[in-house]
Amino acid sequence: MNIIQAIFALALMGMVVAGGIQYVNPSAMAKSRVASQADSGFSVLEGAYRSRQASGAAVPAADGWQAALFPAFGTMPAAVSGLSWSYGVQAEGTWFCLSGPLSGGSAGDPVTGALTSLATRRPEGLYEVTRTCGGAGGEPAGTVAATLWMQRTAR
Repeated sequence: MNIIQAIFALALMGMVVAGGIQYVNPSAMAKSRVASQADSGFSVLEGAYRSRQASGAAVPAADGWQAALFPAFGTMPAAVSGLSWSYGVQAEGTWFCLSGPLSGGSAGDPVTGALTSLATRRPEGLYEVTRTCGGAGGEPAGTVAATLWMQRTAR
């Protein structure tokens, strides 16, 4: 009798393990990875920018921002999921941006969801996910841009 119970227990455990694998959502894991990498990259860029400010140096120009910040104030973060880092200076303020084409081409793209989820980790009004860096210009379809403002004037 005990052997029959052991066989049923093993069969039941096998079904639970095999069935549980189907509940793992691969897009959720990818979204979490992209969000983590993007958050880390924004933190590195913000840290380098703030360190440069603390040293008394002027705000970097848009055309030479990488040389102005790296390697003196940190290391440039790696690209995230086919997106690229940029920096801008405009009338509204200065910002860092992670932007590029959507992999799925839709608003339901996991990259967009990952970048949007970072809004809770940043001060309100200083982080936005749109289709263009700095929220300026037209909004081309099939792109995503997460902008973190370092300095922002009132709109």
